[in-house]
Amino acid sequence: MNITLNPHLTNRLANLAEERGIPIERLMDKAVELLLEYMEDNETVNQVKYSNNEAIEKNKEMIAKSKEVINKKTST
Repeated sequence: MNITLNPHLTNRLANLAEERGIPIERLMDKAVELLLEYMEDNETVNQVKYSNNEAIEKNKEMIAKSKEVINKKTST
């Protein structure tokens, strides 16, 4: 698999590696690791948001049904 980074990002990483005396390969590995962690965390957040939205919709449906039952009982 051949993946290339944005040239600006590559330059920033190269400058940072040079400034800190860290091998560029090590810094790039860490950058990718952190990016993957961020993406995984973000996916988790999206799943939680989706689950919350589903729960909210189900609650709205239950409230509507409860109101129907209450209205039927009060009208008889």
